[in-house]
Amino acid sequence: MRTDVVIVGGGPAGLSAAEAAASGGVNVLLLEKSSEIGYPIHTSGASSISELRKLGIPETFWHPIRKARFVSPGNCIVFEYEYPIGCVLDVRGVYQFLAERAVLASATIKLKTRVTDVLMTNGRISGVKAHDAAHGKTIEITSRIVIDASGFSSIIARKSGLHGAYKRYGVGAEYDLFAPHYNEDEMLLIVGSTVAPSGYGWAFPYGNHRVRVGIGLIHPDTKEAPEPYLDHLLGGVSQVSEAFKNAQAIEFHRGLIPSEGLQKKLVDTGVLLVGDAAGQASTLAGEGIRFAIKAGRMGGEVASKGVRLGRYSREFLLQEYQRPWETEYGKDLFFAHQVNKMMAKYSDDQWDRRIEALKRLTPEQFAQMLHSRFSLSWVAGVVARNPALIGKVAKKGLQQILNQITTVIS
Repeated sequence: MRTDVVIVGGGPAGLSAAEAAASGGVNVLLLEKSSEIGYPIHTSGASSISELRKLGIPETFWHPIRKARFVSPGNCIVFEYEYPIGCVLDVRGVYQFLAERAVLASATIKLKTRVTDVLMTNGRISGVKAHDAAHGKTIEITSRIVIDASGFSSIIARKSGLHGAYKRYGVGAEYDLFAPHYNEDEMLLIVGSTVAPSGYGWAFPYGNHRVRVGIGLIHPDTKEAPEPYLDHLLGGVSQVSEAFKNAQAIEFHRGLIPSEGLQKKLVDTGVLLVGDAAGQASTLAGEGIRFAIKAGRMGGEVASKGVRLGRYSREFLLQEYQRPWETEYGKDLFFAHQVNKMMAKYSDDQWDRRIEALKRLTPEQFAQMLHSRFSLSWVAGVVARNPALIGKVAKKGLQQILNQITTVIS
């Protein structure tokens, strides 16, 4: 079998890449190991409303959040929003929407097909080998460009030597509850050694009394599993247990997310990485969907351009894809990762102090931080509300100021 572009993985990055590449007029085949798009769910789906609007995701797929509560063992802060900034996605609905867009662009989606290896020609990747479970056979697909959107497993990245298996990663366990007493306007973040050592807990409502409640822990910062802490959060944490009265689990989700920051190598001759396979999620709060969509679209556009021009070299893909991505998002993802590494080490007393420091932020500044948008205007606003930082601004550059800010507020 032959195609112009083969995409490994049917998550938001792969589906977005499929639409973008097919819209460029090239033949696109997407391989997805599961039997349906959007299953199983591996993410809680918290995101930014303004970013989703820019990406063209219909508001029918997201539930707005008007209040954010952040709880530590001995402190608490609440941010309220007259006009919601954040939301929780209907994850399965969004994925299938992206799949429909890809199909309308003439991409082909092949389900129940697990990629097992790469094909090599003259020392470079020239396609993939896969197991077609629907027909019980092994198939080989040659292509001009391979896009790795396989998520945490990052099979093409590992087979090609772009990076090895992830050694630091988030492990999440989550119940999707029917929770009749939970405030559907409120998002909850909760931290502390008895709640989530080297991690955090969350409750994200997404409408009709459905709430995703989970625990995410960073391995190997801790060796604990999240499931016991998840059950404790629902029944044994006094600050929140009343909100889950009479709640019942409808689904259980489990997922892994890289927590090493953006990978150094996103391309090689004939191959490029998008989404979690490239480490393109924000490790600050484990948010990846909107970054995956952006990366997928950028990667798909570059792949189609490369096919039309007959250019697949590492240098071409580096210039057209990796460097533009690093320029636009590299700084934000870098600082999100720095905050993540610091938070994973906090004691309960440190968390209490950090919550107190966060009270200096406006609701908008807090939301921007959660969404990993460390812009110059955000820096200026934080500095204005933290007088201790003002004297440093004239002497230091943006990176040093951001380092100082992350130390103070995170």
